[in-house]
Amino acid sequence: MALLDKAIGRRNFLKGGAAAIAVAGLSGCVPDGKDASDPAVESAKAHAVESDAAIVNGEGEWVTVDCWGNCGGRCINRVFVKDGVVLRQKTDDMKEDTVETPQQRSCPRGHQMRQHVFNANRIKYPMKRKSWQPGGGENSHGDLRGEEGWQRISWDEALDYVAQELKRVYDEYGPRSVVCMGTDWPVLNLLGGRLQWNGTESYGNWYNAPVRMGGNIGNGLPDCLVGNDRMDLKNADTIVFYGMNPAWHSAGNPMYYYRLAKEAGTEFVYVGPEYNVSASVLEARWVRVRPGTDTAFLLAVAYEMIRLDDEQGNIIDWDFLHRCTVGFDAESMPAEAVINENFQAYVLGEYDGVPKTREWATEICGTPVEDITWYAGQMRKTRDVMLLHNYAPSRYRGSTDLPQLFLTVACMGGHLGRSGNAVAATFSIESANSGTKLVKLGDPAIGGVKIGAGVASVVVPKNTLEYSELPKPTIWKDMDEGHYTGYGDYRNGALDNGWVKKDGYLPPKEFDFDPKIIVNDYHNPLQATEDVNRGIKVFKKMDMVVNIEYRFTLTSQYADILLPCFTAWEGNLDPDKGELQVATNGIMRLSRAQCNRDYALFSRPAVQPLFESKNESWIYVEIAKRWGFKESDVFSVSDMQSYFNRIAGAEVMDDDGVTYKTLVTISQEDIDAWGVEGEPQQGVISLKDVLEQGYYQVPRTKDDNHGFYGYEDFVKDPEENPRSSASGKLEIYCQSKADAINWLGFGSEEVKPYPTFHTTTYQESFANWERKEKGAYPFIMYQPHYLRRAHTCFDEGVWIREAWPNPVYISAEDAAAKGIETGDTVLIHNDAGKIVRIASVLNTLMPGCIAVPHGSRTYLDPETGIDFGGNENMLVDHKTQDDFMPQCDGYNSCLVDFEKYNGKPLAADCQFEPVLWTEE
Repeated sequence: MALLDKAIGRRNFLKGGAAAIAVAGLSGCVPDGKDASDPAVESAKAHAVESDAAIVNGEGEWVTVDCWGNCGGRCINRVFVKDGVVLRQKTDDMKEDTVETPQQRSCPRGHQMRQHVFNANRIKYPMKRKSWQPGGGENSHGDLRGEEGWQRISWDEALDYVAQELKRVYDEYGPRSVVCMGTDWPVLNLLGGRLQWNGTESYGNWYNAPVRMGGNIGNGLPDCLVGNDRMDLKNADTIVFYGMNPAWHSAGNPMYYYRLAKEAGTEFVYVGPEYNVSASVLEARWVRVRPGTDTAFLLAVAYEMIRLDDEQGNIIDWDFLHRCTVGFDAESMPAEAVINENFQAYVLGEYDGVPKTREWATEICGTPVEDITWYAGQMRKTRDVMLLHNYAPSRYRGSTDLPQLFLTVACMGGHLGRSGNAVAATFSIESANSGTKLVKLGDPAIGGVKIGAGVASVVVPKNTLEYSELPKPTIWKDMDEGHYTGYGDYRNGALDNGWVKKDGYLPPKEFDFDPKIIVNDYHNPLQATEDVNRGIKVFKKMDMVVNIEYRFTLTSQYADILLPCFTAWEGNLDPDKGELQVATNGIMRLSRAQCNRDYALFSRPAVQPLFESKNESWIYVEIAKRWGFKESDVFSVSDMQSYFNRIAGAEVMDDDGVTYKTLVTISQEDIDAWGVEGEPQQGVISLKDVLEQGYYQVPRTKDDNHGFYGYEDFVKDPEENPRSSASGKLEIYCQSKADAINWLGFGSEEVKPYPTFHTTTYQESFANWERKEKGAYPFIMYQPHYLRRAHTCFDEGVWIREAWPNPVYISAEDAAAKGIETGDTVLIHNDAGKIVRIASVLNTLMPGCIAVPHGSRTYLDPETGIDFGGNENMLVDHKTQDDFMPQCDGYNSCLVDFEKYNGKPLAADCQFEPVLWTEE
């Protein structure tokens, strides 16, 4: 019930003890049964604040605001604003919470957004590093980056510095000397383009195979939009969480949907190296698999399914395999096959003499043999099984064929295209609720070019520089050495996602280059990219580093010019309060990220831009003007037009489950007030109402026409509804996959068209695998996404730091061997760097691996080289790059050692002072 609900009864309002006393203290009343002299009443009065009275008396308004982390929850956060100041924050309480129309409640990250937006580390105005001067070389004083203070400068000074220095470098060195680490910096394309990184980051090896073998790229995300919708979860006998922890990485409603399935009788299975909180909440059976060894495990599962089917029958769905797939056995080989080999024969050992038995696998993956057999039995065709993953298992070296193998096991049981059965990613906005959107926002650019990941671009100039992509896993190494190989863009291409190939794409090509300038916007690449120490070295070598940001990140610390942008909470939609403006920073252009399947956010600014911050688009236009260009040379439409287009183009699916209708009613008065172009239209809800409400949600019922089963049409009639693969079917033998990878010539061996086993990081941790002699760095360190933050975002708040202390997780067995207990300070190290963390010793983690949560800020001690912030990327370097795909980040394949730290014990990082700067 909303606090401002005027119908709220006194009894309901006052129930709650301390809350009742606090409210009474504000109003001058005394609750029933309480004496005015009661110490509790006096205490409540002392703690009462003016904002409580403002909310009770309705002196401001609740505004639905954005939560821009890409964790995927797309939860509702609302702030109470009075006189342009945010006084309180809450989540969704605007409707009754039902299964059909659930409240979209935010997670702890969202709860503390107020501490993030109004944080001490906000960049208030343009800044210049003290000793930096334009002109390059010694003028840059690059050795002092990250180590000296700042001086405040005007916007004109800052923009003049940036424009002049960029023009100098373009004229003297060319576009390959400018590297964009952020989203776009479209203004650079006016001078001939720029280099940028290219990596699979979140997706690991999952990006290449799915669309080639008949899978899907949904909303720009591999293997998405092919799961089933949330209402169908309860129809599964078993739901497999493969390497997933949605309670942390997609907090919000997804775990609620899974809990409802659990209550309806669905059993859960968790596969991975640790029994995480999601598995615990859902009482999942744990199938232990060492980090990065999933291909060994799943090949043994396939072997067991074949064996059990021979012995018992009713395990493998042979009808499904022969109708809907190619390449499982000799009978189903595709016409495109170049070699006469099939998956079943490989699993049985006919080609390499190694049957992929459970005994073979357990030595590698560590899974008990009885668990492999049990899991194979769970995959049988007579059970309804949903196989869900979250990409993490493919962020390892040796996982090249994991996506194809994951789908293959699902196909062996026929677990696609029907109620209770699915095989898909459940990631970001797809988490626990897949399928065609029931409500969707319009295209910000109205027909603008799609620039990747489903992003609609309003940018006019495109990057026409050929071979402009630096493989992200080696970006600091390549920039340091002045040499890179261009391989193409893994997601900005056609059907095959842009991987280079024989027909129509450029071959790999090597370049010597001389990087002079790094520019960044709204991201935090120095903190969030592998090999931080080498990244710092590269930053110090630059002539200029420019960062557009709203907060003082590690990337900001090592920059020269800071250009403060405002957040999505800031702007103005009221013509009476000045210029109309909405935020366009980086990810805020991702209109697809404003929706999950059932509902769309219509967030709006809550406060005016803070301090001297400007919109990112304004910054680009002002730079362009200094080169003689105009606004229309950079953006096809204004920020307000883009914002309007998203709303005006919003659609909601009709009751028939097929057609869409206009969502928002817009009048000519609305159009005139915003000064945009458009036509009046009639929809389901008015512009005023949808902005006041802040969202639109489609109610569900069990009998509606909005249910969704991934691959349903294809499975019913493969001939009439072919997939995107060469054969039109799901390809267990996929010639296209093998050709694309092998043609690159990056791998030391050729991959097969069907999924096979490749050496794992676990095996590489041994100096001698045959004799089981461990190497210098015998532990695999993987980096789970953590509830405290989304990547490096939202980490500044004291509340969330107190609640989630960011330890290193160590198995009880490994901790005992090293004399470590929970609470001890631990030094973790390898050749790349050193970090310290406080130990959390667990019985729920497999020995031989440790977990350091992803995204922590670096606090580097220059004397010892130790990072006291615990940034895992201090230890991950270019050697984790995938064996076959150069753009693939295998950062979980990080080998380390650790021991009890002999220095001063590490304080909880909620006690760390904010990273600030000097101002003059």
